Amino acid sequence: MALIRKKDVTQWLQTAWSTKQATQPAHDDKTGAQIYSEPFQICLLPELLTQGRTQALVHEMINKVHWSRKQMDLYEFYQSTDLSNMAECHLLTNFLQLLRKQVRPWLEEVTGLKLDYVSASCSMYTCGDYLLVHDDLLKDRQIAFIYYLSPWEGAEEWNEEQGGCLEIFSSDEQCFPQFPVQRKIAPKNNQFAFFKVGARSFHQVGEVTTFDYPRLTINGWFHGATNEAFVADSSRAFPRLSYLQPDINNRPKLGLLLNDVYLKAATCRSIQKRIEENSEICLYEFFKREKFELARAQLLNDETLSWRRQGPANAHNYEVLDLSTAKGTVEELLQLFRSNAMFHLLRDFTDLDLYGVDAITPTCSVELQRWSHGNYTVLGDGLVSEDNTLDLVYYLNAAEGAAVITYLSPEVEQRSAAVENGQNVSGDAEQTLDEEMEEEEECHDDSVLLTITPVDNALNIVYRCEGTTKFTKYVSRNTPLDKGPVFVISCSYKE
Repeated sequence: MALIRKKDVTQWLQTAWSTKQATQPAHDDKTGAQIYSEPFQICLLPELLTQGRTQALVHEMINKVHWSRKQMDLYEFYQSTDLSNMAECHLLTNFLQLLRKQVRPWLEEVTGLKLDYVSASCSMYTCGDYLLVHDDLLKDRQIAFIYYLSPWEGAEEWNEEQGGCLEIFSSDEQCFPQFPVQRKIAPKNNQFAFFKVGARSFHQVGEVTTFDYPRLTINGWFHGATNEAFVADSSRAFPRLSYLQPDINNRPKLGLLLNDVYLKAATCRSIQKRIEENSEICLYEFFKREKFELARAQLLNDETLSWRRQGPANAHNYEVLDLSTAKGTVEELLQLFRSNAMFHLLRDFTDLDLYGVDAITPTCSVELQRWSHGNYTVLGDGLVSEDNTLDLVYYLNAAEGAAVITYLSPEVEQRSAAVENGQNVSGDAEQTLDEEMEEEEECHDDSVLLTITPVDNALNIVYRCEGTTKFTKYVSRNTPLDKGPVFVISCSYKE
């Protein structure tokens, strides 16, 4: 703690923090301290503790801390309980006291913010673990911090290839985070990082890719009055899918495209019965095999197809095809999903009013997606069904573990909204992150309606009620994609 006790260091940080330089980061040559102002203020302070103390902390974390596995749409890692509940871990308890009695008043002096209390826990990321894009903006959080522990010889400072970087995002005029990542901060032993929580403080923990060491941190927030950016953030609306009417000029011959069995009346009746009972069905070998093979080959090899990344980064990260560049078999399949013939067939499959005299204004959205390592969608991303909706999901070049879709009951989205709006299910104003995560995970576990796993040439049909939500699991770099990316034709239909 010698560094933060030095008046000249504190004064330098005060000046650099208040100056908010727009371009170059401020750097103190004597101490190695750095402050970045863009895209949001973040400070890196080396050597928080005296030499040697990090090894003892890590030893206690490995041998005494009870780790809980955390898995949701947004994250996958290990976490401890709050440090305030770890009386048996003397070094971690002492570290919490240090945060309370020395770091908190020092941060008040540096930032000019009134900080009332601190919440902290330990996190451990092993190979394949990650935490996706978020802004930490919740209730009274004012300053977020990360203290890095990596005392192993040769691994005191990580490189980007090992993963686990704190990845910083810029945001647009609506405060949505944008690709690509603007800055990466690799883990470094004994480094203390902190930043002001706000409407633009978007960041993530990149997937850890090394098997050699875990990414160990003590992290949390310094809390104060209700964050002034919080109210504005809660009203921010995500972009939603665009729905179009069926293309009446497109008249595909289903017999040339589809497996003949799915055009038989008896099969349609069986499909309808299954959907009535289970709200879903998977139709294997939906298209004729030669059509499927032609489409897959074209998607893998046609360099004239134009793809763009789908954001914002705190909602989804995958590529979508510019439909105007589609041609050949790919165009045939895409046109089919928007055709009157498909609306007619889906009416026969489901008995929904998508075609015929009872159909008033049926609509659909069609998207061809490309999925690779690092891609995902998360809950709260604008994919909540506002109406009863029929989803179609069709895979090409499927790979196990890539583009896996999970449907959740409406209660999950309601809880997510409550957390985002600062409501605490327990009613405790000081509820810690681990408690929030436990509640979200319990809700998640109890509310899974369906998980769709990729199968080539299989059409998944899912009828989801109003309020049902879904997410597509993060594609880990450990997922084998030897055959190339996975392609998904994703459609939604409304009566």
